[in-house]
This record gives sequence, structure tokens and C-alpha cells, in this order.
Amino acid sequence: MQPSPEAKDNRAEQLKQAIAHLPYVCTDLPGIGGAIKATPEHFQVEEILPYEACGEGEHLFVTLRRKLWNTADVAAELARCFGLKSMDVGWGGRKDKQAVTTQTFSLLLPMSQSLEEAAARLGALPFEILELKRHRNKIKTGHVAANRFRIVLTEVTEAALAPAQAIAQALRQRGLPNFYGEQRFGFNMANIDRAFHLLQRRRPVRGKQDELLVSALQSGLFNLWLAERMTRGEYRTLLLGDVAQKTDTGGLFVVGDLAEAAARFAQGAITYTGPIFGPKMMAATDTAGEHEAAPLTAFALTTDDFKRLKAPGSRRRAILNLADLTVQPDEQGLCFAFSLPPGAYATTVLREFMRPPTT
Repeated sequence: MQPSPEAKDNRAEQLKQAIAHLPYVCTDLPGIGGAIKATPEHFQVEEILPYEACGEGEHLFVTLRRKLWNTADVAAELARCFGLKSMDVGWGGRKDKQAVTTQTFSLLLPMSQSLEEAAARLGALPFEILELKRHRNKIKTGHVAANRFRIVLTEVTEAALAPAQAIAQALRQRGLPNFYGEQRFGFNMANIDRAFHLLQRRRPVRGKQDELLVSALQSGLFNLWLAERMTRGEYRTLLLGDVAQKTDTGGLFVVGDLAEAAARFAQGAITYTGPIFGPKMMAATDTAGEHEAAPLTAFALTTDDFKRLKAPGSRRRAILNLADLTVQPDEQGLCFAFSLPPGAYATTVLREFMRPPTT
């Protein structure tokens, strides 16, 4: 059913309310409460590139560790240090400022600049330089294989270890709903308000800030789609017409033979994906397609809206494998270690644990 004009004017608030309380996959187990990021050292992340620097080329790979710096500011400081343009500094993905982060940046530097000279300049910066190595290509956005996390959860009781390990075991078996984290939407989800305002203004998208707003809208709609699927009891069920992804190669295909695909899904060979809406997105069909179209209909949106916003669309894996998730006691609480693919949020892992014990 199409919303009334009055409802359309309030679409941002409706979407914010719809995704404010996302479902959990471990509601049959008690949570442990707790707090994260009591100090930056309690939230450590290491970015893993999909390849090693080869040792030659005009791009200098700088692997560094920093605290209380966001990725864009680090890149700007590296550019200033060597007198480079911002476009000459490459990095794979944004990382949380309130953390201790290990990340590699690429700098376009002439071969005449030795590693020793570069190290001397970098030594004046407020970062711990871990490695310098040459490579032929720039690191581009998305050039990330995984992120490894080590997170200490504080303000938990001594009895929290056993229930935390039970939740970890359940997540290793059930997988994790790949929701976008709340930081995607800004304070009070204001990026969603701004995204709908951008739609109403009907002006072209300009710059990275506008792109961030459009992405926030796409992310909110994805979260809504996945939340509704979980509410229907279809989280661990493959549907006819789902856009599935091969877990080994990442290849996408539309599920036609449901029985055959369901067997592969149960074996972990494939999983299903959700919509990042846009004109070039591979769309689900049949039953899955009907459910997938519902968020657009509910908010009076079409793929043409995203075409005008210069957002081509894509697919996002709906369930994450947490096979390496561990929980160990720590002097200040509990220590969680796990790896996630790029674009996934550590906070979506911790939220499954941080529910109050009575929920």
C-alpha cells in the first residue's frame, strides 16, 4: 500500500523508528550487559590487505598504528608530511577514531626517495610506524580482505564468562545478521533525515558527504529488509528467488532450484544476500523478490530515485560466519577476538552479548 502524502513527508522518521530496535539472533540466551570503549586500548582493530606489497614500484606502503585518529585525518597528515595531493594517498577503508588501529596507507612517492628518507620524515608524526614497503599500485577504497578485532568488554560480572561463551557458540553455529552499525547513520540517525531532504531537493549528488547520506539511506533500507526477514522466521531459511552468494568465490546467482540451493545453504557453501537498492542491483525474484520490494513500496521509493542520486546499487551478504569468535577472561572484563569482512561492524557482534540478562 502506498503511503499518503502526509506519511511521505515523514518518511525519515518512520524509517528511523523501524530500525531503532533491530532483532537479535540469540534471544534464547541471556545477555551479559557491559560497556565497550572504556579506553581506546579496549577496542583494537587490524586491517588485513588482500595482497602483500611486492617490494618495488612508485607507491610506498606505510603500515602504522594510531590512537584517537580517524582514517581521513591520518591520510591528510601523511599527505602534508610529503607535500602530496590528497589523491596521492590511498587507503582501503575507514576505521573508528575511538580505537587503536593498525592500517596500511599508500603514498605516491618517486623511486628516488629511499625508505630511510621516508622513515625519517614519518618519524616526526604521532603514529607508530610498523613497516615501509614499495608496491606498484595504489591502495583503493575496498582493497581490504578482513578486519581483525580484539575488544575488551567492561562492567560485566565475574559470572558473565559462561553465558558469553554460550552466546559465542550460538553465533558460530547460527551466524550473525549483517546489520549496519548505528554509527553508519550518525548521531540520532540524522543522516537518514538528511538523505530524504536530499531526495526532496532533487539536486544532483555533490561530493563525498552527499554520497555518505545516500549510503545511509540504502543501509537503513537493508537493515529494515533483514529485520523483517528475521521477524518472519526466515533468517535461516532460503527462499525461491533469493540472490545467493557462493561463500568461496563470492559469485552471485538467483535461486531457481530451491531444494538444491537449500542443501548447499545448509552446508555453508552459499548464503543469501540483501538489497543495496539502485538501478544496477541484481534483484531477487519470486517470493524473495516480493519481500525485497516491500521497503521501497513502504517509503514511496523507486530505483529511479537511486539512479538520480548516482547510487548504482549492489548486494550485501546477510549472514556472517564467525567461526573464529572467541571469548576469554580479562583483568578488566571479557576479551572478544574475531575477524569480519570489510563493511561489517564489530558493534553488531557485541550487541548480541550486551543485552541485559533478562532479555
